Amino acid sequence: MPLSPVIDFHAHVIEPEVFKQAIDHSVITGFGARPMPLPEPGSPTWGLFGGMLDPDVQIRDMDRKGIDISVISTATVVQGSWWAEPALAAELDRRANERIADWVKRFPHRFVGSFTLPMQDLGVALKELDYAVSHLGLKVANVSSNTGGVYLGDPHFRPFWEAVRDRGVTVLIHPHGVSDPHFQKFALWNGVGQPIEETLVLASMIYEGIFDSFAEVKVVLVHGGGYLPHYTARLDRNVTAHPMSMQNINRPPSEYLRSLYYDSCVYSPEVLAALVRRVGADRIVLGTDYPFGEADPVAEIRKCADLSEDSLDAIVSRTPAGILDIMQSARMAD
Repeated sequence: MPLSPVIDFHAHVIEPEVFKQAIDHSVITGFGARPMPLPEPGSPTWGLFGGMLDPDVQIRDMDRKGIDISVISTATVVQGSWWAEPALAAELDRRANERIADWVKRFPHRFVGSFTLPMQDLGVALKELDYAVSHLGLKVANVSSNTGGVYLGDPHFRPFWEAVRDRGVTVLIHPHGVSDPHFQKFALWNGVGQPIEETLVLASMIYEGIFDSFAEVKVVLVHGGGYLPHYTARLDRNVTAHPMSMQNINRPPSEYLRSLYYDSCVYSPEVLAALVRRVGADRIVLGTDYPFGEADPVAEIRKCADLSEDSLDAIVSRTPAGILDIMQSARMAD
């Protein structure tokens, strides 16, 4: 086990009232077709949901998995505000952000807080960003891949990128889900749709020149970045096959893969090994997708072929600590 604190960049929190208003608009319920009430303590589903509702439960699970610090984020798949009018979305995001800030205040050595934004209205979103950073002390913006079908790289979102740059905010990208009803069959919204959304948002950010214009912004993309890191050769081919694809950038798309960070939540040592070869271990951070991921996430990373102890330490500790500006020290005793 690494001597430095183990940091999980992908752990979820639920705010009960926001969940109640949002759950019927979520992919996980088929947009209300399959009702999903919050479980009661002690019920069969409490084992899964309990840690998202109770920080003591989440910390207990962190201790069991050898995780010292978690970046906690709203579980936008079940309580995203993407569907709401801006005023309601702002109200829901404020509630969720204040809950996360409360967890961080109670356990400042165990949690780093993120915040969501009503991206339907950038004016309202930037006000919430200021509140989250200035008043709640949160460090990470938790945003979806798209809002209303407009992806994060689009020029429409330039004011957002300017704001996170100016405030020194890290951006965590986690899709809220695919709204196309075709993806409801076989739970494809999860198995296929999330990686597609991650692929689309990364392509959007590359091709719209976000990494050139905002090179200093730290971006973490969940689930290993989806499919794109493993298939950029086709994009590089388009440099000559479709030159118009290069109108905003002057490097082959594959050269942008190291412009951001990817979490390790890919559910396969072989896939993680391929990602390490593609982007380098120093561009990967531990992501457990708590409470939905592996029972022993650090052990799963150890299964990655040809991964040195130094690279393991980079993934689970040094790189996330550097992104979050957390002082490296001996492993925490509590």
